[in-house]
Amino acid sequence: MKKLLMVLITILSIVVVMGETGVSYNEIKVGSFQAMSGAVALIGQNMAKGMQAYFNYVNDNGGVNGRKINLIIADDQFNPAKTTVEVKRLVESDGVFAMVGGLGTPGCLAVMDYLNTSKVPFVYQGSGSSLLAIPPKQYVFPVQPNYTLEGNIVINHLIKDKNAKRIAVIYRNADDGKEFYASAKKAMEANGMKFAAELAVNTTANDFSTELTKLIAARVDGIALMVFSPQSANFVKQARQYGLKSQPIVMSYANSDVTFITLAGEAAEGVEAMAWVNVDFSNPDLQSLRIFEKYYNEIPNAYAIAGMIAAETFTEGVIRAGKNLTRESLVKALETLDKWTGMVAHEITYKPYSPTDETSRLGKQSMYVLQVQNGTWVNASDWIEYTE
Repeated sequence: MKKLLMVLITILSIVVVMGETGVSYNEIKVGSFQAMSGAVALIGQNMAKGMQAYFNYVNDNGGVNGRKINLIIADDQFNPAKTTVEVKRLVESDGVFAMVGGLGTPGCLAVMDYLNTSKVPFVYQGSGSSLLAIPPKQYVFPVQPNYTLEGNIVINHLIKDKNAKRIAVIYRNADDGKEFYASAKKAMEANGMKFAAELAVNTTANDFSTELTKLIAARVDGIALMVFSPQSANFVKQARQYGLKSQPIVMSYANSDVTFITLAGEAAEGVEAMAWVNVDFSNPDLQSLRIFEKYYNEIPNAYAIAGMIAAETFTEGVIRAGKNLTRESLVKALETLDKWTGMVAHEITYKPYSPTDETSRLGKQSMYVLQVQNGTWVNASDWIEYTE
């Protein structure tokens, strides 16, 4: 009888392996691309740590239906050409079941159609591009708020909460920055206003003297800043040196991390940033912080928490898909998330796929404001929804 049972288990394992790529009797193989080296390695390395910490936690507690999650991380160096090569290798050579937590708008956009056409679920992208969600792709599940939503919320916050009348927008001269700008401009128009200044900056610029001179001449009383670290810290430090000290500066959510405060120093005081990761880093008893500390013996930053959210969202889908895990069952399971809140994820929503329903793959649809006070990010608002 025992021998027969072992034979049946072996047969079952073979059937499962043959039934779905990347899924065996005791393993789920997933891939991710991160900037583990290069200019933005600080983000990629921490995001990878967050994902691995959460998957370690799942695996140490028995996995999902007895299957351990095996994360394979490819270093694409934030280079979309390299992203394409690495993702194809993960899918076609390594045979991953799904992609989880790819970092960066250029890389995510470069591979989303390939993954969708290949029917490989792509859960969480470290990007705010609305192109990931609109039009919806059946196998692509964004989580982060997109830049269209963020541009709207930033402008309405400056107008309604900061009473700003002469607002400037400074944005990356790239697709993500242009998306933020277009949304921000639309929100200004909806409020019957025009920008006092609108400036696109090179993505590698470090000297903002020209832009700051224009802001002073325009007498701005509020600044929407859509650049990433370390540009954001450089801009804020130079803005303070040029005398722009009382004007509220509201940054994109990619900057709501301790790294910005470290780089900007005293100039960071009073600066605000949007946020969607709802974590109290000052609470040492928070489960997510304890999990991360267990595996890395350090406090996670916002990028690491984002990685944990990526892993947690994927894991929730796997749990809901049940024992008969397939790519199709994972898609159907994720579509049942309705303002789902996990350990670190907050109100994630998807709907059954419809090519005409632009809301079916939006994921997170609200944000809140953080402000630097005494060298620390503190919560400065309730959750804010998109406003037409």
